[in-house]
Amino acid sequence: MTLTYDDYATFLINWCAIRGSEFKLYFPLKGGWEAWAQADYAAYVLAQNNTYDILREVAIYTNARQRVDWLFNNNDLDVKKKLAVEIKCQSFENRDAFIAGVEADIAKLAQNKIKLQFRTCQTGVMGIYFEDTARTWMLANNFTEIFVNGEIGCAIRKLN
Repeated sequence: MTLTYDDYATFLINWCAIRGSEFKLYFPLKGGWEAWAQADYAAYVLAQNNTYDILREVAIYTNARQRVDWLFNNNDLDVKKKLAVEIKCQSFENRDAFIAGVEADIAKLAQNKIKLQFRTCQTGVMGIYFEDTARTWMLANNFTEIFVNGEIGCAIRKLN
């Protein structure tokens, strides 16, 4: 079954509503918590409908060392229905580099940096943050805030 960008956003809103109160427990983890968020969100979506096609850490970029965090609809023959999403989860370790990391993910998703077989796919970026400077930057850079719980927030931006 094809997962649209709107489906992805709706599932993300619902996932954040369920799991968001726990995010503060992950900020202090050494090594970050992005891999947990990748897997937990994917498991949540698949629990809603196990026919969705969700992959993690897929080599869609022309740079062989880079991987996209989530690739939805990889089996769809229409490349325009594929959805590649980069995520950033702010932690105590990366708090000073969080915004730069989000900017790097946006740059990485430029269509000319994506392999030909994935070029023209839909792309997006998601960030979970706890500092007001990160929130302010994301809102000033065309992100839509989809979740807020005290200091914790999650925002998304569709690029293509």
